[in-house]
Amino acid sequence: MRRTARASINHDALIHNFNRVKQLAPDSRIMAVIKADAYGHGMIQAAKALQQADGFAVACIKEAVALREAEIQQPVTVFQGFQTAEQLQQCIKYQLRPVIYQQQQIELLEQNVHGKLSVWFKVDTGMGRLGIQPDDVDDCWRQLEQCSCVDEVGLMSHFANADDPQHKLNRQQTDCFHRLADRLNIETSMCNSAGIIAFPDVQGNWVRPGIMLYGSSPLLNKSAEQLNLKPVMQLESEVIAINYLKKGDAVGYGGQWVCPEDMPVAVVAIGYGDGYPRHAPSGTPVSVNQQRTQLIGRVSMDMITIDLRNIDQIQIGDVVQLWGEDISVDEVAKLVGTIGYELLCHASGCRLIR
Repeated sequence: MRRTARASINHDALIHNFNRVKQLAPDSRIMAVIKADAYGHGMIQAAKALQQADGFAVACIKEAVALREAEIQQPVTVFQGFQTAEQLQQCIKYQLRPVIYQQQQIELLEQNVHGKLSVWFKVDTGMGRLGIQPDDVDDCWRQLEQCSCVDEVGLMSHFANADDPQHKLNRQQTDCFHRLADRLNIETSMCNSAGIIAFPDVQGNWVRPGIMLYGSSPLLNKSAEQLNLKPVMQLESEVIAINYLKKGDAVGYGGQWVCPEDMPVAVVAIGYGDGYPRHAPSGTPVSVNQQRTQLIGRVSMDMITIDLRNIDQIQIGDVVQLWGEDISVDEVAKLVGTIGYELLCHASGCRLIR
């Protein structure tokens, strides 16, 4: 028997969002980021839907190999690159494009004399995560140029605060990146989803849209709707019980939510076991038959309770949307104290319809 909770995936919306990237970055090639199972939306299915993409990006070699085995032919960038000689040989065998971000990787490239591959040379312009430090770029670059197995090289970096376009570090990062790009004179990639929207002057040869492809806003001060992005995932379930409670009755574990009046309450078959956030507070919006209402009481493993006051003509089996077209995943994420990325990824376990 299948679980009632379901995350349906709308590939028409995915393609719409991809076309928004094309509008925003008309002079750049598009590297669609489909790591983490396409942020919970299904990596292989997303890649096949995005046939217009110039390339794809994933986190690790295992994800990249899965794309090749599914006969995805576009260039595939591997953000975590390789750490061993065996992984380097996989990159060559499957014609992957690893990211080079530390000295050890260049040493492995120097030792390899079989095959050719293209790479990304990543510089840390202020993220403080992966990347060659700017002071070490010249030495590492000369060393990389002498590796016989290296074919094409691109310059890559990553924004730390692009979701806040006014943050002062953004300009420091872009200035640093531009200086390096001018000096090395190679193809470039700097912009993630937020950067694509906020910094058109840094879009360069390749842009790397991720979260915006899935209909979540990458900016702190703009909604997905304002950016003309459509939700790709609809997280839904069904009403399995309707209870008529009295004023003063408690609802859910801990009895923290108490009915302020006599009222109907619905039980919905979804919970943290399905990827809905356990810490969603009372008042988190949901939609019942396209009528907006709210969560009340604690989230259980496979059930939640919702307020039916002012909801018309509801019955057992009616559809409840947790996020999607009626309820923005970003709105839910803000109330939970997280980001849309996390919620979308966690709901992948109940993805049934594509």
